[in-house]
Amino acid sequence: MGKTAFTRGLARGLGICEPVVSPTFALVNEYVGRLKLEHFDMYRVETWDDLDSTGFFEAMTPGTVLAVEWSENIENALPENCIRVQIVPGEAPDTRLITIEGWKGEALC
Repeated sequence: MGKTAFTRGLARGLGICEPVVSPTFALVNEYVGRLKLEHFDMYRVETWDDLDSTGFFEAMTPGTVLAVEWSENIENALPENCIRVQIVPGEAPDTRLITIEGWKGEALC
C-alpha cells in the first residue's frame, strides 16, 4: 500500500540515511537522524498489554517522531494532537492518494 515507502520519505526528511524496512516482525524499528524516528506496526496489537509491550508509550517523548502503521488498532491510545496520514489506492495500480490531517501549520519541534 505504501506505508513503509511513506516512512522512508519521512526518514529521509529527518536526515536518516540507513535503510528503512517494515517493522512487521519486529513490531518497532528505531532510526536516528535530526530527530529519533520510531516506526511501529500495530497490525497484531489487540490488547493494552500488547501495546504496552511494544514500547509505544515510552517512545512518546519530545524529539521523537512516531510513524504508526495500522494505527486504527490503537485508536484510543493515540494523542489528540497526532497527525494522521491516510494512504489509499489510486486509479492506476502504481498510484496512491495521500491525505494528511491534524497538522495546523504550527512548528512541530
